[in-house]
Amino acid sequence: MSDGLKDRELQAYYETLGAMYSSKGWALFVDDLDKIHGAANTLEGIESMEALYFRRGQIDIIRKIVAQPAIAAAAYDTLLAGEEE
Repeated sequence: MSDGLKDRELQAYYETLGAMYSSKGWALFVDDLDKIHGAANTLEGIESMEALYFRRGQIDIIRKIVAQPAIAAAAYDTLLAGEEE
């Protein structure tokens, strides 16, 4: 990540996130989530609408967590672009 933000606290926030997302621990965590997603992304064992909605929620949360690095990078890039104006 760059050093173009005037708000140093916000910049430190995004740099810390970037460091976490590029860590070996994050990669291992995402690998585990991918395995869980693979096991949960089925209708097997769903016997009620409540179970279906619960499973759908599980899958949605996994997708949101896995997408966080891209979301944070896009937000940071947007902030940097706003600072350049």
